[in-house]
Amino acid sequence: MIEIRNLQFQPLTFNLSGQGTLHLGPRERKSIARKDLSAEIKTAGKRGLVRITDLTGGAEPEPEKPTATEDAGTDEAKTTSKRRK
Repeated sequence: MIEIRNLQFQPLTFNLSGQGTLHLGPRERKSIARKDLSAEIKTAGKRGLVRITDLTGGAEPEPEKPTATEDAGTDEAKTTSKRRK
């Protein structure tokens, strides 16, 4: 079973991989079968609209959250401006 939680303050509707739709109210949670998890729901999870949690402990992990890396320091150096004398 997969639990999907709407992280938005507005209702969301998704198509399931089988037939049917999933309606989530604001901050609502619902459980669906793993076979009903569609690409649309996975994309919403990657964008941060929903949180996908595997309740059975299977192979489908939660979407990864971005973390700070060493590249963040080099990005900061690129954005600093040089003063003219």
